[in-house]
Amino acid sequence: MPNSFKNFDQTSLYRTTDQLNYSVQNDSIYDIDEDDDIEWLNRPDEWNDDVRMKALFAPFRNRDINPLHYDNKIKFWKQAIISICTEKQILQFDQKKLEDLFVRKGKRPKCLELIINELLKESSICTREECLKPKTSMLANMFNKLIWSPLSWSTSYFFRASSSNGDFTSTLYTTSFTPKSPKQNANNSFSCQSPIKESDFKSYVFPYLIEAKSQEILRKLQTSVIYKNVDCVIEYDRLTEYLSEIVDEHDLDFILKYLEVNEKILIVSSKELDRKLVKFCFNSNDKVIPLNEVEVSYLKLKDAFNKIELECSKLSAQADCLNKDIKNQLMSGNKNTALKILKKRKQLEKSLDSKENIMQNIETMMMSIQQADTNKTTMDVLIRGASALKEANKGISIEQIDDTMCEIQDIYEQNNEIEETLTRSPVNGKSVFDDKELNDELNQLLSQENNKANSTFNMDDLLNNLPSIPNDTPKKTDFKTSSSLIF
Repeated sequence: MPNSFKNFDQTSLYRTTDQLNYSVQNDSIYDIDEDDDIEWLNRPDEWNDDVRMKALFAPFRNRDINPLHYDNKIKFWKQAIISICTEKQILQFDQKKLEDLFVRKGKRPKCLELIINELLKESSICTREECLKPKTSMLANMFNKLIWSPLSWSTSYFFRASSSNGDFTSTLYTTSFTPKSPKQNANNSFSCQSPIKESDFKSYVFPYLIEAKSQEILRKLQTSVIYKNVDCVIEYDRLTEYLSEIVDEHDLDFILKYLEVNEKILIVSSKELDRKLVKFCFNSNDKVIPLNEVEVSYLKLKDAFNKIELECSKLSAQADCLNKDIKNQLMSGNKNTALKILKKRKQLEKSLDSKENIMQNIETMMMSIQQADTNKTTMDVLIRGASALKEANKGISIEQIDDTMCEIQDIYEQNNEIEETLTRSPVNGKSVFDDKELNDELNQLLSQENNKANSTFNMDDLLNNLPSIPNDTPKKTDFKTSSSLIF
């Protein structure tokens, strides 16, 4: 190790500015300018730290120098790539596109090749070719992941390592694509590049993003279906226009291939209909089935209807022109010419009426085909409903119902008799007391109450018995005092 790294703290999370300046020297990638950063809503906090980002943008060095920094750098870029691709819905990318995405102040990271390889190892991403492979069974999947993939990778790796510079030991890498003894380059800086040199030309995808976008497209197509026997087929050009708001044309081609591989859609180039068609499954859990005669016939009727409709519009326009010509000839006094034009207009109108009748018949036939699916669905529902009702009434007969109703009626009658019996007196239906004695006692109590009422003080009677007030003025009389009254 050079003497300049003798004081390098391997336990520190980040290298110092002096150490960075030594390792990169005059590398232009670390010349910070004032260009605008990328539009990234969920950018990490480290993005605003120049010193930190210099270390993160630098190529990977030997992991033995600072394992903590090495591992944190890999973790940072993994999360950053996943975050920005998810936010911007980037379905396909390569190394150059990623470098363009992470431009910071006019500079691009120089360490993404190893990050791509790490994401490939943990199956977070895969190549376009790998994504378009048909899904296999669980046993075959385990064989590919545990045996075939490691074996094929190891074989291709050793062949590349042995043929890179003719020196096998000089390119022996660890499983994390890190050299055990990196070579020092002409600028005295350490380089740790991945042995997979062709990764710059490969395109990669996030499988979960592809799956999510394909399900979104499939749901959008399925929601447009009214009659599932004829509406699950759409023209390719119309499909591209219909989905242009949620996915671009380049990604749409890949997603359609992905759906076709997984048997969710079927792309057909029909020679009979002279166009490219796409048929999709009505339910996401079902597999798509090939075009049937009903769908082909419906498309032919639709084409015929559109063709005749176009012819009718042309005939109608010609008839309008002939009407103008007739008026002009009449104004000019050319009655014979106007008569000829009138005959021609009558022929056009007759042809137009005939074509309109044909259009009406075709439209009726198309509606009948559409309604046939509704009739079939209704019939299936009724059959299932009848079967369910039959299963629900299984074990029940009319005789059992009649016996049960009779038994219930007997129980009600018996209950009424019990209630009537309980309301009668327990002594032979007669009262315990003599009714005459009770009446005599009741009359005696009533007479006592009347006597009490008569003996109560009545103020009105008292006032009526008072003497009347005299009307005469009293006279003065002489009063002689008796001597016997003098003391």
